[in-house]
Amino acid sequence: MRTFDTIVCALVPRFALRATLQGSLPQTPVALGPEPGGPPVVGEPNAVAAAFGVHAGMRVGEAIARCPRISLIPADPSAVADAGEAMLRALEDLGAAVEPVEPGRALFAADGLVRMHGGLTRLLAAAGARLGAGGRTGAGPGRFVSHVAALQARPGRPLQVTHEGAAGFLASLPVDRLGMERAVADELEALGITTAGRLAALPLPSVADRFGGPGIAAWRLARGEDERYVCPRTPPEPMREAIDFPEPVGNELTLRQALVVLVDRVLALPVRGERPVRGLVLAAHLAGGGSWRKQVALRDATGDPRRLRDALLPRLSELPGHVDRISLELAELGQPGGRQEQLLRPAEEVRRERAAEAARQVSSAMGEGHLMRVVEIAPWSRIPEGRSLLVPFEG
Repeated sequence: MRTFDTIVCALVPRFALRATLQGSLPQTPVALGPEPGGPPVVGEPNAVAAAFGVHAGMRVGEAIARCPRISLIPADPSAVADAGEAMLRALEDLGAAVEPVEPGRALFAADGLVRMHGGLTRLLAAAGARLGAGGRTGAGPGRFVSHVAALQARPGRPLQVTHEGAAGFLASLPVDRLGMERAVADELEALGITTAGRLAALPLPSVADRFGGPGIAAWRLARGEDERYVCPRTPPEPMREAIDFPEPVGNELTLRQALVVLVDRVLALPVRGERPVRGLVLAAHLAGGGSWRKQVALRDATGDPRRLRDALLPRLSELPGHVDRISLELAELGQPGGRQEQLLRPAEEVRRERAAEAARQVSSAMGEGHLMRVVEIAPWSRIPEGRSLLVPFEG
């Protein structure tokens, strides 16, 4: 039987709300307000607001109707991004190769770190200590088991699941938590298969015959079999510049001049070297509270300041209000002299390229003169043989 790697899941529930509040969650109902310039929906709520039925993505009016005493906190996506990066770096300080899943949740393989930290229990305790308030850690044989273990763990009390005990640990898990489509989960529940344990007890051929690929994947997860590996990131080098204004600024000319200065500053950072820029993040701290953040992807990697300014300056019109700080970050770099290729090429260009390659191979195998092409010379001619000629094909 194949043995699965032990994976650790580091989890901070309601991470965006905690990062925005920069402290513990209040005992009164609160939720993140709409992002500046975004749709009028609430963000992450605390447990008190969730008890009233408030959830992320709900329209503001409905959230207030369900919980009239709810307080909406201005969204601060920049603070959430910074807190997420700080959490990843804290875990990497343990020696872990970390895969970020979402803000507040990360995975890393434990097998190479257990001896370094004196056992899995101490490794989990060290990871939990770096997560701060509300942080939880879980370990298990695979990504899915470790995530469920982290969800069921408590702050300061890590939860470990062995490979032999994975199926029993997941037995009471609702079947709709196995990552399948809602229609498949509904069909299983209609058949009385409401938990992972009941699904795992079924013979695999029967599950495959009735539900196909999604059923097989869910059946394996229910048994604790998850062969998906951790894909660790390469820790990015800090490449950010910012300008703080002495008083709130809303004048577009002033903001444009500040952005021109920021572009020159980030391009001059020594860590960039000669690498072209492929993606940037433009962010601003709003004078009324909260922040605004916009990712800008470039079609072609470039280090030309003029092209970067052309891509960034139109974004200033999206600012929802006065700002007291504006920053620019190089999010992704290319290789020196590299060129970003198109994701989708025109079909006509692909056919032309394939035809040229086929012609080259025919000429190479049979020699010159064996490959001809039709050239139209007199389409008006009443004699068919006179309308066109066969001439040697030249690639």
